[in-house]
Amino acid sequence: MTSAKPFVGFCGLGAMGGGMAIHLAKSGFPVTGFDVYQPLVDKLVAVGGKAAPSPAAAAQASSFLILMVVNSQQASSVLLDSPDAAVKAMPKDATIMLCSTVPPPYLFELRKRLDTEAQRPDIRLLDCPVSGGTIRAANGTLSIFASGPESDIDHAKMILDTLSDPLYRIPGGISMGSKTKMAHQHQAATNIIMASEAMGLAAVAGLNTQEVYAAVMGSVGAAFMFGNRVPHMLKSAWTPVRSAVAIILKDAGIVTDYGRMTGFPLPLANTAEQLYIAAGPAGILKEDDAGLVRLFLPRAEPRLVEKQAVATDGGSSKGGVVSVETIVDLLAGVYLASAREAMAFAENVGMDTDVLYDIVCKGAGSTAMFARVVPGMKVGAGWSIKGVADAAAIRDRLALAVEKATRELHLNVSAQRSGSDGRLRASAT
Repeated sequence: MTSAKPFVGFCGLGAMGGGMAIHLAKSGFPVTGFDVYQPLVDKLVAVGGKAAPSPAAAAQASSFLILMVVNSQQASSVLLDSPDAAVKAMPKDATIMLCSTVPPPYLFELRKRLDTEAQRPDIRLLDCPVSGGTIRAANGTLSIFASGPESDIDHAKMILDTLSDPLYRIPGGISMGSKTKMAHQHQAATNIIMASEAMGLAAVAGLNTQEVYAAVMGSVGAAFMFGNRVPHMLKSAWTPVRSAVAIILKDAGIVTDYGRMTGFPLPLANTAEQLYIAAGPAGILKEDDAGLVRLFLPRAEPRLVEKQAVATDGGSSKGGVVSVETIVDLLAGVYLASAREAMAFAENVGMDTDVLYDIVCKGAGSTAMFARVVPGMKVGAGWSIKGVADAAAIRDRLALAVEKATRELHLNVSAQRSGSDGRLRASAT
């Protein structure tokens, strides 16, 4: 006999949270949702959910309270700090499921506040960040990294199974789910900005960007983020916002902050973060992160990737210094270095690296290079590209690609200054 589905409160009904809450409601769970933006609540009500005017109202009759808010500051406000905070209204022995991406230490801070400040040690706390994007959120096929007491994960299994495919049970208690998401986001953050830089270079070099996209996706330079973001670049489609720049900036910051806190060097992640920070002065933090490509385009030509999608001259491997092979080599080389950095970082924070390999290969941080080279990178007590048979060749092609990109940009800056009709060039690289 099937057990009755428990009452669920849901706070944060944005692109991801809304899809999750609606999927739960369609799956027969009684869901009461809260969000500061009423139209998002209305979407939940339209499929049978209930509206709550406050976090406390969403939590009041709910055995489970799911949070899918932007950051740890919003989580604290919803749970403890606002006048209508949820914790004070939660039933005895209720469960908080924190699905937001937050710094790993925040879980211990929250547990302490629940126990001492709120005097609610009865409340269960699960650390279960998610990955997979809006489509998988709506379909109930997210990757969820659940950590906490095993009995508490078992208690929430019906909800976790409804929202996930796959569900990863991460051992080690609260914070390990967030460490897992953090390690995955190292790859996501590196790959998103690389897609923008590669397509910006292709466009300003005069290549046919549609042909570049097709060639990359059939090569060792392929990546989930490249395949997901570039189609929007090809149409200059920055709306609707699927994932804002501010989100990946926040996630990159979690990675780099933890690296600094633990004394672990992350040169690629730090470089990516600095480029996301540059989106602030450019005025695009709230826009879709595919629009980051404009950081690598001339200010007067923000739609150049779209324009070059139908280019008939300066084709993918004809003319100029940069060719489609240059773009592939650039991506493959950076992905090789990024894979090593991510795996060493994960081991440093105490993760099971075999689990991370599986997560990344099946997730939004995947690249063809990561899947191919990581199994050979474990060398003795550490991680090294020396275990990759063709690492030297990949390195040499990367060095040549960087040299060609630099020459291409210098040639075109010279053309602009001389007043010739050379192709427009990027102001950043």
